[in-house]
Amino acid sequence: MLSFGSLLLFGLVGGYLATKNRWMPRITGYLLVGLILGSEGLNWLSGDVLQLANIFADIAIALVVYQLGRYVDLGWLRREKWLMATVMSGALLCFALVWGALEWLGVGRPLAMLAGVLAIGTSPSIVIVVVRDLKAEGMVTRRLAAMAAISNVVALLAAYALMPALASEGPMPVGILAFHALYSLGGSLLLAYVTYRMMIPLARMLGRQRSRQFVLVIAIITLTIGAAYALQLPLMLTMLAFAILSKNLDLQYDLMELEFGIASELFVVILFVTIGASLRLPGLYTIGALVAGLLCARAVAMGASVALFARPAKLKWRQAALLSLGTLPMAEAALGLKQISYLYPHTIAELMPLLAGTLVVSELLGPIITQFALIKSGECGRELSEP
Repeated sequence: MLSFGSLLLFGLVGGYLATKNRWMPRITGYLLVGLILGSEGLNWLSGDVLQLANIFADIAIALVVYQLGRYVDLGWLRREKWLMATVMSGALLCFALVWGALEWLGVGRPLAMLAGVLAIGTSPSIVIVVVRDLKAEGMVTRRLAAMAAISNVVALLAAYALMPALASEGPMPVGILAFHALYSLGGSLLLAYVTYRMMIPLARMLGRQRSRQFVLVIAIITLTIGAAYALQLPLMLTMLAFAILSKNLDLQYDLMELEFGIASELFVVILFVTIGASLRLPGLYTIGALVAGLLCARAVAMGASVALFARPAKLKWRQAALLSLGTLPMAEAALGLKQISYLYPHTIAELMPLLAGTLVVSELLGPIITQFALIKSGECGRELSEP
């Protein structure tokens, strides 16, 4: 408890110090504190403390993904049809360019293709925390949040679908791997639907009272996390599907739009301190060229897809450029693969150095880039003082 309390305290102070710079979000401070407390620094965040922190981090990811998924309004997307075109073209371009860049740099084709798929997603945790911190609202913000949610759904669906064909797991029959992929995808969607069907009658019974519905949502999210782990289903995909269903099938508006605010602060601090503690800097030096190639190819793909549909989407070029910047933080791909690491140990082990190196750069620079983009968009609702 002493170590866990110190983790929270140091993380909180680090976040506060980071905000002294107008362009630096608090989560960058949390990440740096985690880096100092983790194995790359003082090695305080390990053992039982790390296990406990990981439990809170899972809840934080679920809360973040739930809030992000609520931005996906299918009625709005039908009117903003160019947004879906932007996401799908970005996904295809990202897959092709990252695959090509990594294979050109010497990575084997199966791993390069998987990395290309996993690079599609924009970091949900960075986007939603920065958006909430800045109280941002507007054309760029809403598109960025929706693109982050949809891109992660696309990335996870594609990764689970391709994994049986691309994995190098020796004698394991492809049929078993394919069945597991179908189980993971279908099971996630089914669990999300069952959870939604359980929550809505309870929300109707409890009435539109924020305190009750807040506890209800936290309880349902926690139950969903437990069920996803027990059934070995991808947590991020399950939570995204659950959030999108709860947003679009609740036609009577029984479920209120909730602000998690102060209550989620504990989870956010632990999430980013834990991510910071997982960063491995020495390995970055050996794969720096691969990480740079992946991130550059991804940036070109995201920028090109936004620019391609900027005019029909009625975006100004400045807005398109800032939206492209906001999508640069790459999703924490390992979070989507955690539940299948036992089935694909060799493939995941071969991918992890590249994903970990990308995580270092993306997590340290991504929040700053996203905050810069939203501030420059003029959609920031919180007063920010000059440094």
